[in-house]
Amino acid sequence: MGQNPSMAADGSEYVDEIKALVCETFDVDPDTIDENTPFAEMGVDSRRRVRLLATVEVEFGIDIDLDELDRLVDIRGAATVLAEAVESGAKPRKRGLPGFLRRNRLS
Repeated sequence: MGQNPSMAADGSEYVDEIKALVCETFDVDPDTIDENTPFAEMGVDSRRRVRLLATVEVEFGIDIDLDELDRLVDIRGAATVLAEAVESGAKPRKRGLPGFLRRNRLS
């Protein structure tokens, strides 16, 4: 059985929270961006997107696969990734490092 498109995780319920995290994390004026403003236009490179992913993991207490990083291109994309992780029953994050950092630590 396929998922009903109206029930698909589109991230709408998380857009405002992600926007607030982006503005706080990257010191961006919320009046200058919307949910579709590319992070690149805000000066957010891949390293800073990793930081955002870690912040989202900590803030929402879940693990998100690092493979999702390519989808974090704007607030809407980040909100969708979060919604899908929550909907799929993402594992609660353990105390300590965010999940992707624990999985990718060098020995």
